Amino acid sequence: MPEAQTTPYAGMRYDEMPGLWDGFARLVRPALGITSFGANVMNLPPDYETKSHDESESGQEELYVALAGSGAVLVGDERERLELDPERAVRVAPGTPRILASGPDGMRTLIIGGNPGQAYVAPEWSSDEDGEG
Repeated sequence: MPEAQTTPYAGMRYDEMPGLWDGFARLVRPALGITSFGANVMNLPPDYETKSHDESESGQEELYVALAGSGAVLVGDERERLELDPERAVRVAPGTPRILASGPDGMRTLIIGGNPGQAYVAPEWSSDEDGEG
């Protein structure tokens, strides 16, 4: 999948984009040739929680947008629940721990990341061309 933009626009079905973890994640950024911010789609099964993580190392602020289903982003050590569905969005600062949690119908979530006040640098794992990290 080319990293550089070859045309001034691009479009593709999520299921045609490079995947990680048996399709659990879809790599939107490299699929569409985006260079100014990170973008991935996570496909969470029903009643699932990701591992807690933060973006201290990358410095990325993240925006979570539910495309289908519902759930929450659990933030901080106290796991404060911020509801996430197609009518709500959630922003999380780089150093804040977060868990993405799906509801009973699962959840498809677009995650957009960028470095506040800095040029975006893509993490190595998000540039995998063979589609399996």
